[in-house]
Amino acid sequence: MYLVTGATGQLGLRVVHRCITLELPVRAFVRLTSQYDLLKEWGAEIFIGDLQQPRDIQAAMEGVEAVICCHGSQLLSRTIQAIDYRATLDVIQAAQEQGVRHVTLISPLAVTGDRQQSPFLKAKYEVEQVLIRSGLNYAIFRCPTLMSSLLPLAERFQQTGVYIVLGEPHHRLQLLSPEDLARCILIASQASQPAIFSLAHPEVFTRQEIADRLGRFFNKRPFVMTLPLSVIDGARQFLGVMSRDLEASLGTLRTLLAYESLCPASEIERAQTYFQLSFESLETFLDRYF
Repeated sequence: MYLVTGATGQLGLRVVHRCITLELPVRAFVRLTSQYDLLKEWGAEIFIGDLQQPRDIQAAMEGVEAVICCHGSQLLSRTIQAIDYRATLDVIQAAQEQGVRHVTLISPLAVTGDRQQSPFLKAKYEVEQVLIRSGLNYAIFRCPTLMSSLLPLAERFQQTGVYIVLGEPHHRLQLLSPEDLARCILIASQASQPAIFSLAHPEVFTRQEIADRLGRFFNKRPFVMTLPLSVIDGARQFLGVMSRDLEASLGTLRTLLAYESLCPASEIERAQTYFQLSFESLETFLDRYF
């Protein structure tokens, strides 16, 4: 039995679907307030619980041989410590107690960069270290922005021609298809040795180039609106007077927007060889959704 936390999220949903496709028994850990009807239709076992309750985690772990942690808080959320850090530690502890065969953890590429202004990156890094020391068999995936996060922006662009750039237009980044990541996760879950992978499609974009690429895809000239880092810095300074939590959350957003999350070509080649696939391009991804 596979346990997928964050099963209704953009990655968790695809991991559950991949399990169903491969005829692997899968239990989807969901919140009562989430939309999980589709998971039911696919045939996933539904476990309704709260990751902030260790007893729910322990109950969900019964009979599980592999855990895939797809849960996470929103960047502008006050639950980073509770969800990304504490709850994940509780999952790891429960996996140890239950003798789970394999645990998968998802981190951003930026986790190895400057974490000082980002509680989110600190949480991800510290949890990685706990899992590495746990004695469990594991796979850690360090990933860039998932292509699925562009879908709302692409839909808005298709309707209005407007594309909003957060940060500097010349900032470079890479992307990764969540379907590719789901495939890699299920392959790695069968391995007998711990491993850490950095994944990304090899193409490097600037934020402006993503807008231009959408313009060509939809045959529409983009009207780009830019929200530069100086605006985010100003908002952080202003809101920090009222809320330390908001200041910390904007610190995470600012760090991620300023950090060029580029995956070394050697790591991409290693991953594509290991998983025996070529990562999907942005155009191919968009073709499937539009």
